Amino acid sequence: MKRRMRSVALMCLCALFLAGCIDLDERTGEAPHKPIPDSVPRKPVYETTDDLVFALGDAGIRCPVLGRGPDGTATRCGAQAATGEPVELELNLDTRSHLGTALALRRNPPYQHTLVTAGNWFIRVMDPDFAPRVAKALHAVVLKPLGETGAPDRPPYEDQLPEIPDQPAYKNLDALADKVDAAVGCTDRDDDDNDPALSWQFLNCTTGRGGQQRQDHCADLALYDDARSRDEGLWSKITGGQTPKGLVAGSNWSVALCDEALVDDVVKRVGGVEVR
Repeated sequence: MKRRMRSVALMCLCALFLAGCIDLDERTGEAPHKPIPDSVPRKPVYETTDDLVFALGDAGIRCPVLGRGPDGTATRCGAQAATGEPVELELNLDTRSHLGTALALRRNPPYQHTLVTAGNWFIRVMDPDFAPRVAKALHAVVLKPLGETGAPDRPPYEDQLPEIPDQPAYKNLDALADKVDAAVGCTDRDDDDNDPALSWQFLNCTTGRGGQQRQDHCADLALYDDARSRDEGLWSKITGGQTPKGLVAGSNWSVALCDEALVDDVVKRVGGVEVR
């Protein structure tokens, strides 16, 4: 079921791209960029996603970093809503000339994300009700998804994640990290940004295996308070545009890998199932 849904999503993306290529630029032969909505302000502009994190913090929204994309243009962080519920944000940088295209891709099916944007950046807000607060803090605007988004009380991942076994569960991050270390390596452990108010905890470490590039030696471990937090965390990883090369999930945990060749070892020795 999962493979079929991913295939459909890829087909939709290909169709979207091909549709945009009908009217090509005669000089370059490339598809023209989508326009930026008129409501999107030209400022503020940020040089790094860390600058976005700092700006959120200065405005009263603490958002510890949960993970980063290999090229540094995308960062995930975890904030806390007024209700106490955790809210994950995905921070993205882009060029102003390409921003309109990036926004259109994220707002249209199959993704249909709620975005906050201005300048040369946009933020995917996993909880749409939290988006206005982020927009106000950063002097930006909220862009809602386009097209039918389905029943609001039915989570989008309900039928698209694999069946995840109840065992094994891990009592803390160290126990999970030790198991990953025995399977594929988990050294240089970093969990300094954890906030006890979040319903998940995370740890980044080095597997010590993979290709020559540093990004092939990393693992992003997470431990969740409940199945809902786990499923929302997994869904954000596979639909956020920065899908890990390998992703394994179990009862109350997940391991995102930068080297997909390590997936089988993690499944065999740590437990869980592969999430595609």
